[in-house]
Amino acid sequence: MKKISLLIIGIFLMNLAFSQTVSPELISSSGDSFNNTSYQLDWSIGECITATHTAGDYVITQGFHQDSYIITLVEDLATDINITVYPNPTTDLITIKTENSRFEEGKGEVFLININGKVLLQEKINETEKQLNFSVYTSGVYFLTVKQENQVIKNFKIIKN
Repeated sequence: MKKISLLIIGIFLMNLAFSQTVSPELISSSGDSFNNTSYQLDWSIGECITATHTAGDYVITQGFHQDSYIITLVEDLATDINITVYPNPTTDLITIKTENSRFEEGKGEVFLININGKVLLQEKINETEKQLNFSVYTSGVYFLTVKQENQVIKNFKIIKN
């Protein structure tokens, strides 16, 4: 009876010893890996970041393939309407100026979006020149979208110092 009990306990302990793998595995909906002599790029889609810790210049994240997105181009979708936004970069006020009289009829709208995609401001444009107060926002990069009759006219990248 002692031999059978010892055999069962031994099998159980051996099973525990081999129940985990040493190398991490990832199951995601998509991904790839590219490398050259200087860099390696790994990316994946479909899994979450569960924690991020920072200390000085170092960032450690728990999970697989965390990315930092930098938007380098904001495409203009309509070219026949002249809209200018100034000053950029700004510290307190920006001015939106257009030569289109349809904005005076209240057919224009402006959206201010932060880098995380959250809409911070949504206002109608009732004149050809409008000022927005940026002093209430923290320093960083913002996106200003001008729409006319629910169609995107122009996008601007605004830098707040």
